[in-house]
Amino acid sequence: MLRSDLRHMILLPLGLATALFAASSGAQTLSVEGQGSVEIVPEYARIGASVSHIADSAGAAQATVDRVVTELLTEISTLPVDADTVDAGHSNIQPKYRWNPRLETQELLGYEATRLLGFRLTSLDSLGEALQMLAEQGATAVQPPQYGSTVIDEARGRALAIAYEKAKRDALSLATAAGLTLGPPDTISTGSQRPPIFRAAQRAAPAAMDAEMAPHYEPGQLSVSASVSVIFSASP
Repeated sequence: MLRSDLRHMILLPLGLATALFAASSGAQTLSVEGQGSVEIVPEYARIGASVSHIADSAGAAQATVDRVVTELLTEISTLPVDADTVDAGHSNIQPKYRWNPRLETQELLGYEATRLLGFRLTSLDSLGEALQMLAEQGATAVQPPQYGSTVIDEARGRALAIAYEKAKRDALSLATAAGLTLGPPDTISTGSQRPPIFRAAQRAAPAAMDAEMAPHYEPGQLSVSASVSVIFSASP
């Protein structure tokens, strides 16, 4: 009697485990991805430039660079800029050499001082004026403007919603084709946040102008994109 009861005690859990396994084996999942993008108008531009000069001594090179930067800062103050973003504090001095093939040695040309300059322009209407001023007033190099907006986070949220809806539509199409009923999402993950891409109007080319006018740049669009990966449950 004891042996028979023991056999029933063993078989019952085994039967239950088999039923649970069969139920779980009937579950289905669909993995899909979606992408979305939203375009917004840029509100400001971050401008970077540098001033470099080579002289016989490090002090002379630095003095020339500091003079030019001081003049540039005066001109920048007349533009619509965010004063808290103006930065001209990073400088560097290094010796410059030239290879002399006849003597097979390096010759000291002098010392090069370089100072970086950056600021945020709050009105894109003055972009052409700002770039022209930097080039004419002694900036050795001017970087391409980096555009931004205060509503980028909001735009990314809308892009994520678009990406999810696209992923859900694909999952529904797949479920219908496979004869399944789409269930709720099991997991949702987003891709890495990518910086906005500036889509220039006419490739940001300056419009026609006369000799006394600064170039005018047509504003383009900032494209904010997002991607999601979703795993949906599905049932027969």
